[in-house]
Amino acid sequence: MVDAELKLEVEIKLQLGSFTDYLKLVGYLGAIDSEQRHINAFFDSEDRVLARDGWALRVRAENTRGLVTLKSTTKSQGLAAVREELEAEIARPAAMDVLNLRMDPMALRVPPVEFVRGEYPGISPARLVRFENTRQKKRFMIGDRAYTLDIDRTEFSDGSVDYELEIELGSQDSVETVEDCVHKMFSTLEIPFVPQLRSKFERALEHVRLF
Repeated sequence: MVDAELKLEVEIKLQLGSFTDYLKLVGYLGAIDSEQRHINAFFDSEDRVLARDGWALRVRAENTRGLVTLKSTTKSQGLAAVREELEAEIARPAAMDVLNLRMDPMALRVPPVEFVRGEYPGISPARLVRFENTRQKKRFMIGDRAYTLDIDRTEFSDGSVDYELEIELGSQDSVETVEDCVHKMFSTLEIPFVPQLRSKFERALEHVRLF
């Protein structure tokens, strides 16, 4: 069953309200471990059947690979955003073909697409939005555990840019510990501690360039 492969994703997401705040955080963390360029697109039917049922289908091209991800609606558990996720890796050229509308995402033989195909027979999703982000990754010790901090600069289709910090947690048990540490870090750096309550997809929809 495809449902058995759905995994629970628990993340803390915080706004970096300006380029200055972004630079403060990057400068404080020091040399990054890696940097990736992501090209993202979300797909749904004309009547938004996936969105109505609480799903979002994303195709992403990273530096050396592609990803197909099915995400559920985000539910907040305190500061943490919690959602179900089903993800599969594909070759980067295939991801680029989908992103550039040279391939139908429904032609991909991967679990996220097979889930959609099984739940919504005959669905013909179109590309709703496309945007790019640069992600800097840094391993950071909080207590006795290392977490990966993802610092994102996202550029939307109308040219607007925003910044955020994402921290993926193994479970909801560590939310309070991570929140306390990051809150102190932001206070030291004089960065406002503001949760990011909207996904990149939701924000991208607000910035769609109309021709």
